[in-house]
Amino acid sequence: MSRDGSPRLRKTSDILPLFTKVATTAHYELSFPAMPWQLLNYIKMASDDLIDNKFVFRDLGLLCKSAALPGTAYATAQINGNYMGINQKYAHTRIYTDSSFTFIVDDDYKVIKFFELWQEFISSGADTNRSRKAYYHRMKFPSEYKIDTMHLQKFDKNHGASVEYTFLSAFPVNITPVAVSYDESRILEISVSFAYDRYFFGSLRRQDTRSNQNSSKASNPYPDSFLTHAGNAVGNDNETQTGKLEVITRDQNNDSSGGVKDTKEQ
Repeated sequence: MSRDGSPRLRKTSDILPLFTKVATTAHYELSFPAMPWQLLNYIKMASDDLIDNKFVFRDLGLLCKSAALPGTAYATAQINGNYMGINQKYAHTRIYTDSSFTFIVDDDYKVIKFFELWQEFISSGADTNRSRKAYYHRMKFPSEYKIDTMHLQKFDKNHGASVEYTFLSAFPVNITPVAVSYDESRILEISVSFAYDRYFFGSLRRQDTRSNQNSSKASNPYPDSFLTHAGNAVGNDNETQTGKLEVITRDQNNDSSGGVKDTKEQ
């Protein structure tokens, strides 16, 4: 819009390059960098070694026919009364919605077996025979069935600019029923919805997700001024205990000196 408020005149030749350089939907890559060893070992044994590392870490992502870039929303609280006649909203929680992926099923049915065994492992905590009438489900610990990271990278055919989403602590929460019929034969597909704790926009190495857990000393997220005021630094327990010993020793010396002085006065 021009300064006088009238629409700005643009030539078609000036606008056309803007609409010829657009992103397309047909170029992306899904990958599973690593999985918990308990989960991977269970899938391998239950499938009689039909599902190996090559299929999980290389082929499975290529069989992903369609994916959805994740979306988020904010839960808000409404505040009334700060300004007359105006309602204000403030964000207090970020909500991550489940992401759905559609996979092409191979003729060995490895894709179906992989996700079925993954979900079976999640509820396989009961050490009883599954054929028993009184069989029950017990869930595994989340650290045993959640994968640390799951990557979804969107790029174009020239492999230039791209965006990457890293899902943290993901697992398949829902497998959509697959319909089969005697009608015209089509490629068999399966849709899987993944739940996750949160996602990171950009590249994130798997080692970064457990850096704090593997460190010998806890990281300190507070500034020095706050710790000086609070008097208790995170990860500095030895220093705090030493300071307490110095105070106790000083108090004991003061008490003993005071007692001697009182004795002399008496």
